[in-house]
Amino acid sequence: MGRSPQPRVYRARRVGEKLRRRASLVGGLVTTLVLAWVALALFRSPPPPRLSLTIPTRSTISGAALVLHPPLGAQEAVAIDGIGTIAIAGEQSPNPIASLTKVMSALVVLHDHPLSLGESGPRIAVTAADVATYRLERSESDSVVAVRVGERLSELQALEAALIPSGDNIVQLLADWDAGSSDAFAAKMNDLARRLGLHNTHYAGPSGVNPATVSTAADQLRLAEVAMGNPVFAGIVGMPQVSLPVAGLQYNVDADLGSDGINGIKTGWVPQGGGCFLFSAEVQVKGQRVSLVGAVLGEQGATPVPSALDVARELVVSTEKTIRVAQIAARSTVATLADPGGRPVSVITSAGLSLLAWNGARVQVDVRPRPVPSAVPAGSRVGTIVMTLGAERRTAALIATAALKPPSLAWRLTHL
Repeated sequence: MGRSPQPRVYRARRVGEKLRRRASLVGGLVTTLVLAWVALALFRSPPPPRLSLTIPTRSTISGAALVLHPPLGAQEAVAIDGIGTIAIAGEQSPNPIASLTKVMSALVVLHDHPLSLGESGPRIAVTAADVATYRLERSESDSVVAVRVGERLSELQALEAALIPSGDNIVQLLADWDAGSSDAFAAKMNDLARRLGLHNTHYAGPSGVNPATVSTAADQLRLAEVAMGNPVFAGIVGMPQVSLPVAGLQYNVDADLGSDGINGIKTGWVPQGGGCFLFSAEVQVKGQRVSLVGAVLGEQGATPVPSALDVARELVVSTEKTIRVAQIAARSTVATLADPGGRPVSVITSAGLSLLAWNGARVQVDVRPRPVPSAVPAGSRVGTIVMTLGAERRTAALIATAALKPPSLAWRLTHL
């Protein structure tokens, strides 16, 4: 008799059951994975929308840039006050600056003994030693202002006498009053120069008579900005004349004052350094008041100081012609906001931006995104636009012009 087929049928059933269990297990696992995939796609936060500029991040103002041509050994520089240097020329090596020194002297005095507009400050008594200094410096043909023993000058009057007729003896009087000696006062001047970043400047005394007092046009630009930021100093150097107790009526040695918008600052001359002029001016560009500062150092020839004054006027006129107003109009389309699915929404400025610039200047534009959800209603603020040139900066809010919808389920399922 043959062998019974039941064992073979039994084994086949067991194999079939195992295969069915495995298939069921695999099917369940696949189902679980699919459900997990869908759940992850639905609940996982998508990447944030991207804010991207659609205008150049950097642009150059068109037009012929200002080019300076100082004579050999001279230096010239001009800047928009507080914004940036427009042009600078000549080897920036330390040059004797003569009475431009008195600008720093005045700043040290005003730092140590601050004045507000309308204040005169403490009285300073003129001593016999001060009169002796006046007589000695007058005999040496220095720039002096007459004084008398017992005369009492207010701090403001002394500053006026030092800056307007450029009294060497008066700035010496101020140095002794403030610090006790010229050396101690010069140390204060050099300390302030370091703090202002005037790395190529050194002061050997308060008046500038000593040719060891040196600076560069670039350093003097920075000093001019600081000095004209003090309203008392700016008021003094803008005065065409002053009446003093003993010396009487004294005229400003700045012969450019009032010409071509020039409203300061200081002239100077020593044989070793030539004629110098640190100047400021106000001009009008498209209805905006623009403050300029400039420096002319090392003018030589038969009339060094008048030459420096002439150069300054030419610089103001030529600089004014190069000044422009860089603008981005209000509600300009400047960027796009895109969700991860790549659907862009145009972004506009909430307001116009404008800043002073000049031919050849490079204006920087940046956006600063604001954290926003994946779905953004129309009119939402989505960031800030920043327009920068030198120290000048303008900002405006960025607004989405349409609603930004969240990524679709299909995108979510394919971008985990």
